[in-house]
Amino acid sequence: MTRSERECLAKRIVQHYVNIANRRKKIIVNHFLQEKIPRQSIYDTIKKFEEFGAVGDRSRTGRPKKLSKQELTRLKRLFDHKACISLRQVVPDFDVHIITISRNLKAMEVPTRARRLYLTLFNGNVELVMDDEKYFLLHNESISANRGLYISDSNATPPAVKFKRTQELEPKIFVWIAISQNGISMPFFKEHQQAVTQMTYLNECIKRRLMPFIEEYHHKRKVLF
Repeated sequence: MTRSERECLAKRIVQHYVNIANRRKKIIVNHFLQEKIPRQSIYDTIKKFEEFGAVGDRSRTGRPKKLSKQELTRLKRLFDHKACISLRQVVPDFDVHIITISRNLKAMEVPTRARRLYLTLFNGNVELVMDDEKYFLLHNESISANRGLYISDSNATPPAVKFKRTQELEPKIFVWIAISQNGISMPFFKEHQQAVTQMTYLNECIKRRLMPFIEEYHHKRKVLF
């Protein structure tokens, strides 16, 4: 039974109870039992009427909303069709938790979305070139899977196996390469103990390898590096 049907039935019971049954419960109960209304529902309706003078459902207040309609309108105006806006920036203005801001934006169908950079990259106006570099140690422990130790009896294991010797500045190999959809540049390898300097990166990676690669495979004006 819906809320409106329940309220309509309660009004009928009260009207019959006051105007016809002359407030005699037995008469009103027998009458509505013929309509297959549960006995307890009839008594509950009469009791509610006698205690409160009304039988309609009271408005349900519930937990008050943290943001008013005006604040929700302002929130939507701040974020809708906008970019580079942080939720944390507006939290002090509304004096609510950041989760409340996010939940209300989703409820207003203004969820966060990733900006579609690929539309710019693959519409033919730019040619994407990427580079990357990495340092590799000169032993097999540069691979995380090889750093473990397998022993059945730690007392019988030689100290050279159980304990690892390290240097303050271990020698390592620096590897650099550039790549695009048109090809791969000449890689650059160099053994170092410290990080590669700015001049080494500029001269060896950019000038001697990246620029010739771009000139050979790309149009300079369209390159996005």
